[in-house]
Amino acid sequence: MTPKHRLLPLVLATAVACSAPPAAPEQSDSFPVATPRLAPSTYERSYVTNLSARRRTEVRARARGIVEAVHVDEGQAVKEGDLLFVVSAGELEHELEKARAARKSAEAELQAARVERNNTSMLRERNIVSESELALADARLQAARARLDEARAVEGQADLAARYSRVRAPFAGVVNRIPHKLGATVDEGELLTTITDTSEMLAYFRLSEQEYLAAWAPGRGEPVREVHLRLADGQTYSQAGTIDAMETEIDTGTGSIGLRARFPNPAGVLLHGGSGTVSVKVPLGEALLVPQKSTFQVQDQIYVYALDADGAARARRIEPVSRLGEFFVVRSGLGPDEKFIVEGLQHVREGDRIAARPVALAAGN
Repeated sequence: MTPKHRLLPLVLATAVACSAPPAAPEQSDSFPVATPRLAPSTYERSYVTNLSARRRTEVRARARGIVEAVHVDEGQAVKEGDLLFVVSAGELEHELEKARAARKSAEAELQAARVERNNTSMLRERNIVSESELALADARLQAARARLDEARAVEGQADLAARYSRVRAPFAGVVNRIPHKLGATVDEGELLTTITDTSEMLAYFRLSEQEYLAAWAPGRGEPVREVHLRLADGQTYSQAGTIDAMETEIDTGTGSIGLRARFPNPAGVLLHGGSGTVSVKVPLGEALLVPQKSTFQVQDQIYVYALDADGAARARRIEPVSRLGEFFVVRSGLGPDEKFIVEGLQHVREGDRIAARPVALAAGN
């Protein structure tokens, strides 16, 4: 056989192979199918929080001067009204004494002007002095009154400055760092220290609008009040807290709303500026759990493939209210006895009749 004749069968075989139809893609024999899990009666959610003291204030100098005395130490507990600092008290008290003396002088001048005016009035009644002299006595009396008003104002200002020189605690609390020691010069408004009242601590945290509607909205049952605090070291704080305030508006930027929890702090464990997480047990009622992997999204709506009576896959919209681990917490859209496809959704189309392989939903599904 010539080489030309030997090549012919090979060419024909190659042509037949190229013209054969492509092999059908391998199909899955069955799809796992399950019914939703019944959600627990409550579940725990954690929210990041920063702690704030019940009351905290910055103690600042009310006037420029020299720190003449420091009556407290850093970390010291003080009571309301306790003397903390003295700033240029000697100079300011001297100014107050001068103002008091000026006020007393103005009072004496006013008394003299009254006597003069009364005498002039009697002389005018006897026609001994002219009308102009009586008018002049009236003017002197008015001027004396004005000088007394001015002297009283100056005295009041000096008294205020003198009181400002003695800085007192506005409420009971603990003194923080003292940056300016004895003899330091401070300007008006300069920070002397801060005082914090940590007998109670406030924890602020935010939750989504869906979570608010599920557990805190008016008319949705008794709102959650008790919360617990996990500290930065992972330990749970011994005292339970109480949610006692809520913002009145949803933040349009984040879709969240702020809440405030109040924690007792008798031992002083919690400090202003501390961090942690607030743990809240949220009631679920008659909610169901559906694995997040069993859902798909179309235009911000969540769907599952539920099976109808004929075993055909139908896209069903569900309404999750929150997430619980790897599950959606579902309140509507799917019944407790309805079956849905657990996984392999990318191989399913609307109306497909599938071979169902029943599975039970476990915590890891």
